[in-house]
Amino acid sequence: MNLKDITVSIFQVIVQDKELLDLLEVPVTDVNGTPTRLMKSIREQIVEDKYPSDLVVDNLSRLCVYELPSVPTSNPNVEKGWLELDIYVTKEKNMADRRVLLVAERLISLLDNERRKRLNLSPVSAGVGLRYYNRLANMQTDSREWVKYGLVFNYDLIRL
Repeated sequence: MNLKDITVSIFQVIVQDKELLDLLEVPVTDVNGTPTRLMKSIREQIVEDKYPSDLVVDNLSRLCVYELPSVPTSNPNVEKGWLELDIYVTKEKNMADRRVLLVAERLISLLDNERRKRLNLSPVSAGVGLRYYNRLANMQTDSREWVKYGLVFNYDLIRL
């Protein structure tokens, strides 16, 4: 399992979840009479970057998915990887329904392999034990109109 496989499998789980996409308010487009979420719209709101550059363009929620520096373990063949997901929601939406907490809970239920195992669901990424580790509430943003909330997951990466 390489880093690209891990990232792709996490993205696949996230973009296939209608409940999460509804919470993020990813727009639905009519394609030949069928309501569809275009990958272009999804990629504009779920970004693989630490800082979304377009918060002032619209009020659509954002999810930023990125890696944190890895750390060695006592086993020289295993590296501990860290993944952070930052949720950006306008203060207005968050005050209405505590949207960041709804999105955070949904992400944990989708990505934490320990929880998935208890629910008899297949793991997010075969061979990688993605685990919910910590939450980072009330993170500072560059804009006073937005709320930022972070989740950290970890996994063990076997280096051969």
